[in-house]
Amino acid sequence: MTSRLLRRIVAVLGAVAVGVAATVAAAAPAAADVTPSVTGYVWASSPSAASYTVPMRTSGGHTYYSYAKNPGGGPITVTRSGAGVYLVRFGGLGSLVTGGGGVVHAQAYGAAVRFCTVGSWYPSGTDLLVNVYCFGSSGARQDATFVANFVEASGSTLAADGVSYLWSNNPTSPMYTPSAWYRFDSSAGSPWVVRDAPGSYAVELPASAAQTQTTFYQITAYTSAAVKCKVDSYLADGIARVRCRDASGAFVDSRFTITWTVHNLLQQIAPTALATVDDTYPSGGPAPAITWTNDSSVSGDYAVTRTGTGRYEMFFPQIIDYSGHAVAYALGYQDAHCHVQYWHPVGTTDMNVGVTCLNSAGSPVNTPFMVGFTW
Repeated sequence: MTSRLLRRIVAVLGAVAVGVAATVAAAAPAAADVTPSVTGYVWASSPSAASYTVPMRTSGGHTYYSYAKNPGGGPITVTRSGAGVYLVRFGGLGSLVTGGGGVVHAQAYGAAVRFCTVGSWYPSGTDLLVNVYCFGSSGARQDATFVANFVEASGSTLAADGVSYLWSNNPTSPMYTPSAWYRFDSSAGSPWVVRDAPGSYAVELPASAAQTQTTFYQITAYTSAAVKCKVDSYLADGIARVRCRDASGAFVDSRFTITWTVHNLLQQIAPTALATVDDTYPSGGPAPAITWTNDSSVSGDYAVTRTGTGRYEMFFPQIIDYSGHAVAYALGYQDAHCHVQYWHPVGTTDMNVGVTCLNSAGSPVNTPFMVGFTW
């Protein structure tokens, strides 16, 4: 690393963190378009089943899945090998992964007190395999319904969309550049990760430096242990603060995957609704407020309701689907993590997404969060 880069990192890390909806000034990098080259997702709906196949049907030469997507065209199977231990096999998807290793995210689904991590992902023959681990608040592995998604991006199509992702693979290194095979940046920039305290990282995702807001992050601990990682804040100049905690809430070093995007949740040609919500912590206070959406033309119609402590319902207009994929992630320094509790159509055109936010004790807490839906 050059001394110039080191001075830049020190300057940013020494500054006061910007809030989740604050504006920062940054030079725009030369952007590349983004191809939705490979995108797969799944809703794993049967947590105690030894093995099952996601329902699928073929019509008009196309294969359709229940709350799932697999351009590989094969079956999506979920196998449970023990309490909270799952293997997701996307049939045929591995044969489409050619430009790099891509990135995977997973999180619990439903009202239960659960959280999930990614253990690994890799091609196996023509298939793509994803290992997922799920836990209760005590840190013991427990069965859970979950959602997981995979993206491999490369440069062309989806113009105006910015995306940057990486696998942070060296949790104790003071400073390093993550594995080139498991990262992508639409500005063609080179990311880096700095560890400045146990479980505390500054992560540069270069394409995000062109933006003026936090926009949207996905983040998942990469481990078989009970760890939760989250974006604490957007510091400046394309740098996000990431913190990881163990089941007790103590900071702990961990590998993780992180994705930043500004428009499209999974870099695919499909409508997407994204929003950032601010709320008081730990409880009470005024109603939650939407501080950012990915579509300013309809942002006035987006709505959020706190239905109880740590429970929210997000209303997305004109983005209905009877399948689809939804995710939610906590923001901020406090001990809180969020996941999607449900999603369902409203009338004939709109969508509601429920979000649950919990602390390490498993108690619901109010917290800022991000929520997104696509199909």
